[in-house]
Amino acid sequence: MLLDNFYTILSSESSDSTTWTIQIELNPDHTVYQGHFPEHPVVPGVCLLQLIKECVEDIRQQKLQIAQVSSCKFLSAINPIETPRIAIVLVLKETEEGKFQLQAEGTIKGNTVNKNIVKEDIAKEEIVKENTGKESIIKEENIKDECFIKLKAALTPKA
Repeated sequence: MLLDNFYTILSSESSDSTTWTIQIELNPDHTVYQGHFPEHPVVPGVCLLQLIKECVEDIRQQKLQIAQVSSCKFLSAINPIETPRIAIVLVLKETEEGKFQLQAEGTIKGNTVNKNIVKEDIAKEEIVKENTGKESIIKEENIKDECFIKLKAALTPKA
């Protein structure tokens, strides 16, 4: 496992023989964040790649190595204190040559609460009450999950 207790797999579900959804909890107290970065921890990109590879190894029950990364986009930084839970969707297909084609997408829940936004909404509600004498209804928007990584890679069994 990556760097001893860096993360914990909470669940692993397969919707078919090629697609899995992995729920992961990051350990915000891990020592890697002392250097990356002390006051504002961010999950290192290389750790995300290793975490994804280890999830595939767990599914396949075999050691693998990344043979090629055809595309990797880091779309947002993950602060493990603010966002300790992430989800990884893996699509894994075995080729005739015994290699694995991997597509991975990491997301965080869109409804993760940002305390400042909640405070702003409460303040707006109070202003509406004062000015109109009526309570307004702040409707909850359907917030989509936020994608933080997209990866396409080829993996091969380790010899």
